[in-house]
Amino acid sequence: MTVVRAASHLHSVWSDDGSWTLPDLAAGLGERGYDVLLMTEHSRGWTAERWQEFRAACAEVSSERQLVVPGIEYNDPDNVVHMLVWGDVPFYGPTPDIGAMLPRVTADGGVAVLAHPWRRQAYERVGEDWYGHLTAVELWNRKYDGWAPNRHAAAMAADHGLPVFAGLDFHKANQFFPLAVEIEAPAPVAGGLTGAAVVDALRARRFTSRYKGRPAEDMVDGVAGQAAHGAESARRVLRRLKRLR
Repeated sequence: MTVVRAASHLHSVWSDDGSWTLPDLAAGLGERGYDVLLMTEHSRGWTAERWQEFRAACAEVSSERQLVVPGIEYNDPDNVVHMLVWGDVPFYGPTPDIGAMLPRVTADGGVAVLAHPWRRQAYERVGEDWYGHLTAVELWNRKYDGWAPNRHAAAMAADHGLPVFAGLDFHKANQFFPLAVEIEAPAPVAGGLTGAAVVDALRARRFTSRYKGRPAEDMVDGVAGQAAHGAESARRVLRRLKRLR
């Protein structure tokens, strides 16, 4: 096994609000020490044909040194709940019913991560039956959470026995930030690491989200978590998350 450093929740010009080309984004993240790009282009306006074209574009940009994994950020019809999906799966529609989509992702062998659950109070729409289909909850979203992880997302993950994800939600250069998902995957053979191996590792929860090398959930017990939630409450959340590792 080997540990690879992945950047998660990334948008290129394939998204309707992205600003970097896929090759430029791969180069920029490669310079910052990322081995894997977990792409999540927006689903809105897409078709099954465009999904296949994007998969081919990711394969073209990938190399033995760096793997670009195609994925989609799905949003519900009124753009409240967002779900990050990776895997060799079909396209589920530009604005699917997320609750109905999740069992399909599981059946198709994909993985799903709940994105920025506190954006627009998306957490209020999460059904109890969703959690069994989730690989993780996004604890720290650079775009919406800023300089510290979301303590409420940490509690949500811990309460439902889920690990946490850290995502750049990259659209432009000011969203470069030292967050990473370190994935324990099979040692690459000839041709390099594969997207299937990365998705398998995510499904098996063989990953740790990190900030500058530290587990991202450790930051919940920092100044931001204590000031807003109380030191003892933050420590309880941290203990629950550590038991999941």
